[in-house]
Amino acid sequence: MKNQLDVIQALRQSRHDWLNIMQLIKGNLALKRYDRIEEIIEQVTQQSICESKISEIQASSVAYFLLTYNWFSNKMKLEIDVAGEVFSLEKEEVRLLRLCEEITEKLTNDCTIENENNLLITFLFTDYDCEVTFDFQGTLTKKEDWHSFLKQWESTVKLVELNERECVLTASFPRN
Repeated sequence: MKNQLDVIQALRQSRHDWLNIMQLIKGNLALKRYDRIEEIIEQVTQQSICESKISEIQASSVAYFLLTYNWFSNKMKLEIDVAGEVFSLEKEEVRLLRLCEEITEKLTNDCTIENENNLLITFLFTDYDCEVTFDFQGTLTKKEDWHSFLKQWESTVKLVELNERECVLTASFPRN
């Protein structure tokens, strides 16, 4: 029964998201802002393509987490970008899910609610690996404990940038 309730919840949330997009288009249509309507359609198209690609990584728990994250969190908006020829990350699923969960949880706990907070997770697929970049833009209240957080990930995760407004981390997963 729980699976049916999950599907109903997913359909409800998806319908809500599409209605929001339609309201944006209707509002801009009423204002005769046709260029903005084109931007909205392009953004939705790109988002749909990325969501489709993330569903192809054969790591269903990761795809589920990323695709439903915004339904359950209102402190930070998550976006996904996927570049390159997608390959299976099935063998890395547990580690990748844990990484995504722990980084999003840490960022959510460390960011303020006074400002807009965004996390862009980019999957760059190459011939040899998949580089995953976590690019947070917003306001962080704690910066000092990131180094201890990263120690648990040994050399898997690298801190690229860290300041009050930005945190960028990268991780690499080999092609199997």
